[in-house]
Amino acid sequence: MKKAILAPLCSALVIPGLGQIINQHLIKGGCILFAVFILFVAGMFTLYHLVSAALKAGLIINPGHSLDIIDWLKAADFSIFWYFLVAFALIWIYSVLDAYLTGRELDQPGVRRP
Repeated sequence: MKKAILAPLCSALVIPGLGQIINQHLIKGGCILFAVFILFVAGMFTLYHLVSAALKAGLIINPGHSLDIIDWLKAADFSIFWYFLVAFALIWIYSVLDAYLTGRELDQPGVRRP
């Protein structure tokens, strides 16, 4: 399969950064993988703190008070998740476009590999 097709498919459908590794840009792919991993860990850490705050407020232990849970969710600050989502989307789009353009360039005859 051509690198111009395989690399962005791997970046888009599997893991961002994998297309760069397929195109033999190991440092760039490793940096993208590391950035996605950091975003994932930071998102899980933030989610842990939100669930912990809900447990301390007694909202999860007493599930009969659905209005209290809804009010708490409205008051909670989820903006950090939007930042993580936007950062992930930008990294993902960059990864797919870079993998496609680099793969297309490498598929042309006479182009030497890095």
